[in-house]
Amino acid sequence: MKTMGFIGCGNMGGAILKSVGPSGSWNVLVSDIRREAAEALASESNATACSFDELMHQSDIVVLALKPQILPSMYEKLRAYKDKSWISMAAGVSLDTLAKQLGTTEVSRIMPNIAAAVQKSVTAVAVHPEASESLEPMVLEFAGKFGSTHVLEEKHFSAFIGVSGSAIATSFEFLHGVAMGGVHEGLPYAVALSLISDTVESATELVRQTGRHPQELLTQVCSPAGLTVKTMQVLYENGFSGTLMEAVEAASEGARLMEEQAKH
Repeated sequence: MKTMGFIGCGNMGGAILKSVGPSGSWNVLVSDIRREAAEALASESNATACSFDELMHQSDIVVLALKPQILPSMYEKLRAYKDKSWISMAAGVSLDTLAKQLGTTEVSRIMPNIAAAVQKSVTAVAVHPEASESLEPMVLEFAGKFGSTHVLEEKHFSAFIGVSGSAIATSFEFLHGVAMGGVHEGLPYAVALSLISDTVESATELVRQTGRHPQELLTQVCSPAGLTVKTMQVLYENGFSGTLMEAVEAASEGARLMEEQAKH
């Protein structure tokens, strides 16, 4: 069995470790500048806390669960270990940058979201084109432990951040906004939130299972002069779809800028 080492145990890394550690697919090590945090996380996730040097000597696969602004300060220490496979969670740090700084093409990127905490992350995966054939299946197995996986060309990572990575916050805002509308109409917030959460799940499953276009389903729901079309009129008049598109564009553009800055 191979050994996987996690460097960093923040919110995202911790959520992922709690899914990967108990799976039994790898021996799992974790190291963090805060030793007590690493030990606490290890006790919850069937992992072993250790020093940075111990982790690097023992690990076959290293997960860089570090913020992108911290990663550059680690490169010199990391590239001393040439025989590792790498999985980076650092937003905006390209495969080319990772390969250059780590001295190997055995590098991959993943972009999960916070639903990893309940094993429902939507995770983008990209692997360096010159990596070994075994790396991508391993990364997909790893990411599959905490949700669904989507192999993307790296050039589409910025769009993924807009459509998924950042848009999960848009989803939270949508749930809250509709729930607050329910409160305005007399429902307790918890009841309204439960109703809209189940409704969004039902809509998603209907699109997924039928394969029908969302607009086709939308028009089917709208009866002539009915209540639902009045709802849609309010959304259209207030630029709902355009606002969503602009939100995706803003996050995507920010991701492209981060990637450009990480090259220098």
